[in-house]
Amino acid sequence: MSCRAILTMLFIIVHGHAFSLDVHGTIMANDEPLPGVLVYVANHNDNFYVSDSLGCFYISDVQESDSIVFSFIGLREQRISVYELLQNNKVVMTEESTHLNEVLVFRSKEFSSDFPMKSYSQLEIYSSPSSQADPLNAVLSSAASTNTNESAKPSLRGSSMGYTMVYINEVPVFYPTKGNLVNNSIASTSSMNTSFVSSESIYASNSPIEFENSASGSVDMRLNTEISDKRTLFLSTVGSSFSITKNFNNSFIESYLSYTDLYPFLKMNNLDNINHYRSCDAGVHIYKRLKNSKYSLYSSYICEDGNYPMPYYDNNANYLNKTTYLNSIVNYEYYHEGVKLKADLSYSHLKSDINYNNVMMNEHCNYLYGAVSYSQFMNDHIQYLLGINSIFSNYNANSDYYNNWSDATNGAMGQITPYFSIKLISGDYSALLGAKYCFAKESKPSLNANLSLKYANTIHKVLITAASLHMYNYYESALLRYSKMSCRQVCFEYDYNKSWLRGHFAVYLKDEKGINRMAPMIGEYKKNIFGIEASFDVQLLKNLSWTISNYYLDTRYSFLESTYRGEDKVNYFIKSTLSYENPKTLNVALSVWDRPGTYYTPVEDAIYNSEYDYYIPVYSQHINSSQFNRYFNVCVNVSKTVGFSFGKAMFFLGITNLFNSDNNSAIYYNEDYSKSYIMNYMGRSLFLGFIIHFK
Repeated sequence: MSCRAILTMLFIIVHGHAFSLDVHGTIMANDEPLPGVLVYVANHNDNFYVSDSLGCFYISDVQESDSIVFSFIGLREQRISVYELLQNNKVVMTEESTHLNEVLVFRSKEFSSDFPMKSYSQLEIYSSPSSQADPLNAVLSSAASTNTNESAKPSLRGSSMGYTMVYINEVPVFYPTKGNLVNNSIASTSSMNTSFVSSESIYASNSPIEFENSASGSVDMRLNTEISDKRTLFLSTVGSSFSITKNFNNSFIESYLSYTDLYPFLKMNNLDNINHYRSCDAGVHIYKRLKNSKYSLYSSYICEDGNYPMPYYDNNANYLNKTTYLNSIVNYEYYHEGVKLKADLSYSHLKSDINYNNVMMNEHCNYLYGAVSYSQFMNDHIQYLLGINSIFSNYNANSDYYNNWSDATNGAMGQITPYFSIKLISGDYSALLGAKYCFAKESKPSLNANLSLKYANTIHKVLITAASLHMYNYYESALLRYSKMSCRQVCFEYDYNKSWLRGHFAVYLKDEKGINRMAPMIGEYKKNIFGIEASFDVQLLKNLSWTISNYYLDTRYSFLESTYRGEDKVNYFIKSTLSYENPKTLNVALSVWDRPGTYYTPVEDAIYNSEYDYYIPVYSQHINSSQFNRYFNVCVNVSKTVGFSFGKAMFFLGITNLFNSDNNSAIYYNEDYSKSYIMNYMGRSLFLGFIIHFK
């Protein structure tokens, strides 16, 4: 956990993750406790729980006339009355008895759903103390996340920042995080509201071939397909939000409105590195299911406004930033006798205005995405997928920064990619082979291919992946936009799942070629990556659990016939959380993140440009030769839920950077680069808030 808790708590607007319990028990299968079972009240599935590593479940606010549903893929669904559970709280689940049912369960999955490194349900996102109820912050807590910044922007297994892609229902998101502002003053969060996310999957080394423009891992969020009527109000020291959902016959609509203002938080914690930060978000999701088809419409709007002091210049200039982002996605799916037709369409618009010292910049970007696909089961062992997708983008940028900017004031990019993939299944073994050919503007056509092999039973899972992929950068500044990057990678993964212990191990090797940066390595370079990761989830006691992960990452840059170490090279990065969950009293979580400092390239001199009245930095020839201090962050989260006549309220308290460590984030210089200043991530800070779920 880190200072990203400032904004991420704004996403806790639908579910509290612990309530006073009326029914509890243990779920068994094959004479062993069964974790991961979905437990909810029949006809009211907003009150639900997932059994823990010991197979224990808890569920609240039930009446004797209610029935409790126990659901687990591949096992027969159980529906037991509350009265029966009060008499005998042991639930035994058995396998589906017919081959037909097994086939239907298999066919309900998405084509690539058997191959993610890790998946989170909405409940797991909300209940994880490290995620702070944000889907992309949930990714940060995984061992595969090698992001060394206090940012929700994902970076998987050493990939360069900005190249790990985020999707919603397999549609690329071109502005995945908000709050990405100067000086690490505030934390970034997902631009996607968590209440709309039913689940998310992490493809750390094997992005499905149908994911357009993905080469360095991906995160795919799935929108809700089932929801109940509810109203939720959230108030905290950083802002407020309100959400409402309404069910209809085979359809629903959900919406939210939130407002963020950091002024109360800044004053309470005596923080002076922000003059102000405000944002307003709104979103709506409409879903409808027909006899053999379903469709959804999702749309969101974000407006951010920030003012950040820059005390290193003689004139104490401020950094002013205003960003607006509109994103709309339409999905349609049709099913018939083992055949699935799918069509996706999205439009996004991003506008950014910056005023900094004597520099003014503004940028407008438009993105249009479309895709169609066809998949079919040839039999119970073979499924194939074919389709085509495309991205078209244009931008317009204006600045008085320097004359080279005129070379990047306008631009356009388009790519069309047909693809084919086949999945083979035989018992506990499965394989996925995919290939696609990308045709892009002013670029040679490129062949992409990936292979995934998996063995899995109830205890062990082995996953081997290999890929050669290409992508284009749609997200960085205008000077770097549309540059092509190629990635080759191979990875071995092993997972262990047995009662009270879950373990994960992976070793991977990859290279990224064609990455462009502005400084200090101006131009194109290659990044070589080798990593080892491991994690363990342990259920110590009934209410006490412990998670710990660690990774080793060796990154090196090849640039102008020389090799330099990467800024994110670390010998260890430990992420650990000790959680005590007792819905009748309190939920308490203690998180510790510990790693060496990252590397940076110092400025040795500066050249004055009289025409534009600014200094050009001269970086050291020894790339990444300096190192920040050790990063050490301890955080505490406490929550308590209370029932009232009008509904339920959850009160929460969070303390970030408990020991007020000086965790270096970046180095800045005065106007002529004669003096340097080390910036730190946020010091010790207190966060307060509550959520009300109305009846």
